[in-house]
Amino acid sequence: MKDKNNLLPLFALLIITLWLRLVNLGYSDYLGDEIKALASPAPGQSLANFLLQQRKGPIEFLVTYLVRLFHPSLANHFLTRLPFALVGILGVFIFYRLVKMHCGARPALYATLLLATNGLFIGLNRIVQYHPFMILFSLLALYAFSLAIERERWRVVGVYTGMIFWAIAILTHYDGVFIAPFAVYLLYRWYTYSSTLPPGTRRWHLALSAVLSAMLLASFYIPFVASVNKATLAYWEGRIIESPTRLSVPSSLFTFKLYNPLLAIYLYPVLMLLSLFRFRTVLPLLVWFLFPWIVLEGMIYDPGTHIYVYLLPATAMAGIGAAVLEDWVIRLVGDRIGKQTGRWLSGAGLTAIFIFLALLSHFIFVDTTPEYPWEQRGFLLWTVGEPDTEYHIWAYGFHYNRHWEDISAFVREDNEYDYYFSNEKYSIASKYVPLPYYAERAGYYIHIYRPQSFRNRYRGEKARYWVEKYPPVKVFEVNGRRVSEIYKMPPGSLTEIKNMGY
Repeated sequence: MKDKNNLLPLFALLIITLWLRLVNLGYSDYLGDEIKALASPAPGQSLANFLLQQRKGPIEFLVTYLVRLFHPSLANHFLTRLPFALVGILGVFIFYRLVKMHCGARPALYATLLLATNGLFIGLNRIVQYHPFMILFSLLALYAFSLAIERERWRVVGVYTGMIFWAIAILTHYDGVFIAPFAVYLLYRWYTYSSTLPPGTRRWHLALSAVLSAMLLASFYIPFVASVNKATLAYWEGRIIESPTRLSVPSSLFTFKLYNPLLAIYLYPVLMLLSLFRFRTVLPLLVWFLFPWIVLEGMIYDPGTHIYVYLLPATAMAGIGAAVLEDWVIRLVGDRIGKQTGRWLSGAGLTAIFIFLALLSHFIFVDTTPEYPWEQRGFLLWTVGEPDTEYHIWAYGFHYNRHWEDISAFVREDNEYDYYFSNEKYSIASKYVPLPYYAERAGYYIHIYRPQSFRNRYRGEKARYWVEKYPPVKVFEVNGRRVSEIYKMPPGSLTEIKNMGY
């Protein structure tokens, strides 16, 4: 299939990618991990010391630091998230170029449509987090290595560029190491087939580029490891080893279905299996997929949304599988009623699948009435939303507007009490409310409907008692639905306020 025949599908890909990542981008309040990414050095703390105290590489924090230079208040959620969304969009099209180079135009188009409509990648592109940068730099590294193989003028530059991009990906997050199988495969091909370069020259460039990359990584990670604090170690331990003090975590299958309900959970494995009929093409992708899959599913207790690292090669494989399926339909139908009819039927079938996936992602990530997954919503013949609340759920990029900015303004202006309490996660509430968080002394109780903590109930005996007897002093709504409310209670324990006559 020539590129000129791909103009309409590529235009559709562009529109889908932009729409699902930019529309209503500023609707939601900041989420827990976004708030961590928006952290800045304390007064008197150097930027270098601040970066070394974090749980991950520095790129995410450097980006938000730069955003703060142009937008100090960070009050406009759209502007704060925009750099991350734009990098995510660029990553989608680098993915297309990479898969096209290795697998052809049709598989690249189908794989990239799957990537553009995959809810996990959409959600991770709609928040202030490292993921889009890690994905982009990883893909740029692989693309540069591929150019070093394919194009003479990139023969040397591509290796150095790829190594630097790979180092930056790992500086963004440790997940950058998971492209290693495909990167090593590409470098092996480069070393084997770079006939224009003498073997000694090839070895020299390979070694020198690796050393430069290692020096870049060492400049941060050596002091980082030397200064790791107990809180960071405890966090890592909690993600790797099961802890009796934490909520149960859902399976990766649950996480995938949360972001991609209904069709995708069946579509991906079927298309990946079909891709094996082009085994020579798919083998490097299969090895790339297996490495992070084995590590995350076999060695890590709580992979969370980090499954995206093996969904990248899985999506490329699924694109190949879609092309195999299309060829089968054309062949089977063509033998009976003509190849042109077969092409039309296969094209219509794949188009219907991609439209279904795009519409579903639109309803989940763009349409805000109601808010998935906190509320159930109807989609065609199905109902989706409201996941099992017994789990600790990693939910990023979903709509969540509870008027926290207005809640903060009310507390600041009222200024009657010194403490507050809420049923929402502390990481979110504490970002907005400028008071200490203390249940018994709380004067303000902030109740959130459909909170990210998934504790819809009134939290604590004191709050429950007060809510049952007294109305809220402030109510906030979105599209006619109550999303939050504020109660004013006397400070003290439940026994103490009952003794006061309340």
